[in-house]
Amino acid sequence: MNQKKKILMVDDVALNHATARSVLEDTYDLFEAYSGQEAFELLKKIAPDLILLDVVMPEMNGMEVFVKLKSIPAYKNIPVIFLTADTSPEAEVEGFKLGIVDYITKPFVPMVMKKRIETQIELAQYQHNLEVRVEQKIEEMEQMYDLMTVSFAGLVESRDGVTGVHLKNTSLYFSVFISHLKTMAKYKEYLPPTVVKKACRSAPLHDVGKIAIRDSVLQKPSSLSDAEFDSMKFHSVIGGELFDYLEKRIPDPEFASIASQIARSHHERWDGKGYPDGLKGEEIPLLARIMALVDVYDAMTSKRPYKEPISHEKTMAFIAANSGTQFDPDLVKEFINISNVIKECLEAKEEMVEKKQYFSVREILN
Repeated sequence: MNQKKKILMVDDVALNHATARSVLEDTYDLFEAYSGQEAFELLKKIAPDLILLDVVMPEMNGMEVFVKLKSIPAYKNIPVIFLTADTSPEAEVEGFKLGIVDYITKPFVPMVMKKRIETQIELAQYQHNLEVRVEQKIEEMEQMYDLMTVSFAGLVESRDGVTGVHLKNTSLYFSVFISHLKTMAKYKEYLPPTVVKKACRSAPLHDVGKIAIRDSVLQKPSSLSDAEFDSMKFHSVIGGELFDYLEKRIPDPEFASIASQIARSHHERWDGKGYPDGLKGEEIPLLARIMALVDVYDAMTSKRPYKEPISHEKTMAFIAANSGTQFDPDLVKEFINISNVIKECLEAKEEMVEKKQYFSVREILN
């Protein structure tokens, strides 16, 4: 048996309530309030499917009640029908501009009243179902991007186990650092939730261009020669161009754009002496400047075939010493401000990275 839809009626005239009750109570659960204040008290206890709201009321009129309703997230999506004796076009236009869904004029015509309410509840339910379906599709798309991200990271890891671990580590530090920055006034405008989510998803892909670097360079167990280093530098161009290509061919071009910025520009330097484009200062995309910091932090604190790991303290000292030359000085300041958090991640990175469940070719081969 279908549960009755709930209607909240807000009107200061008892006769109007009695009339509505006689028309609606057989079909709907009708809740009644005689003022705006009483309505908001009722809303704390019930979740109506629709609100019937009288326009002319003492203390808080219908327009004021409606504006307040729309300012409260829990109530803003409830459809509202105005009850009014004013049938002038100007009054109707004003209400529709505010966002009401319909008018019911007084005195009530039972069949008209019932049909208008039924129509708006059905439309609201349809809209809700549509929003749920859209959310499901978005979730499916995000899962696809997550799968693509970890798969690309896994492919790089299959070529070079060191780089694979580095991709995961830098993703962890990147996520922690950007989560700190997004709360700050200086960066909040540039790091809305959608950008942060896509940037964190892009982070493991910052070195994906290394998939095209030949084995003799990528897997060399000692330091690279100048010529080999020039070859290695090209990975940032390859990664950037890969995502530039995808930007016009996937449903979420913003994701590809963000991934391209990070992949291409994370080796640029604040003083303009980086690669591949020699960008300087704020010419370097913010997300790439963030990655540049965590990229160096992980490289220094990790063991390599040709070196032992450097301590957190010495690495932070190096980053501080290169503020304004290699790194964005404002970002360095904030990175140092969360030094203790970064150190905790360093000490627990193996466990934290494992939880991300990256795809690994090596696990399948073994």
